[in-house]
Amino acid sequence: MFLLQTHRERSHSALTQIARRRNPAGVTARPPFLTNAQKIALAVVALMLGLLAALWQELPQWRLGGTQSAPASSVAYLVGDLGCPVSGTGIAIIGDSHVAGSRMGEGGAPFGVVLERSLAGRVTVVRYGAGGETALDGEKRWRGRSLLTADVVILSYGTNDAAPRGWTGDKSPVPVDDYKASLNRQITGWRNHGAQVVVLAPPPGGSTAITRRLSPYREAARAVGRSEKVAVLDPADAFASCPSAQPVLVRDALHMNAAGHKCLGSWLADQFCPAPG
Repeated sequence: MFLLQTHRERSHSALTQIARRRNPAGVTARPPFLTNAQKIALAVVALMLGLLAALWQELPQWRLGGTQSAPASSVAYLVGDLGCPVSGTGIAIIGDSHVAGSRMGEGGAPFGVVLERSLAGRVTVVRYGAGGETALDGEKRWRGRSLLTADVVILSYGTNDAAPRGWTGDKSPVPVDDYKASLNRQITGWRNHGAQVVVLAPPPGGSTAITRRLSPYREAARAVGRSEKVAVLDPADAFASCPSAQPVLVRDALHMNAAGHKCLGSWLADQFCPAPG
């Protein structure tokens, strides 16, 4: 019995010495601040909050009658007066679905038609708009074809280049440098054909996320205007001049509604031929 007790005491003493080597200060070990399950739960909550924040930015600014355009800084660039067209002037507007007037619904007219009407027969406006078209697509459309005759050419690209629906859509954005290069080539081509060229920046969208994706292309349009010394007009300035309570986009937060087209067309007419005083 004595030998067994002595053996136990020696074993306990040996274990105590080992424990002291591992923890010389004799500090009592504390459980971790968070368990693995708690850490996983917090990670899931953080992921959900991030997803909700992203979805909130995608949410359009819907209003009764359409979608309000999201705020955007102006990218306009002017090189002097555009010049009020003399009677018989031909204006060609070349671009995407904004030019075509797609999806605006009944009871309205594309902004090019509004522009022509606003200038009271002074000009003839011809629209060449194709839904889904990028600047490169537009450039290819005229390659190898006889260029139309126009005194003024308005280039309206950038919305499809930006693929503004992002992860909620199925398109990829065109590199900004490719967009700029195409605009440069088109400006040169139309100038060589004797036309005055004006760039119309892509309009801001109806959600924070859409407008954020469009922003680099809006800025690129201004950069091209500066480098080529051509005027860049911004639909955001037109929208800002219209009644703030009136939505200018349809429910898809991308295409202009009838009010948006009317607003933009009338505003463009005023840029070419400002009212006296």
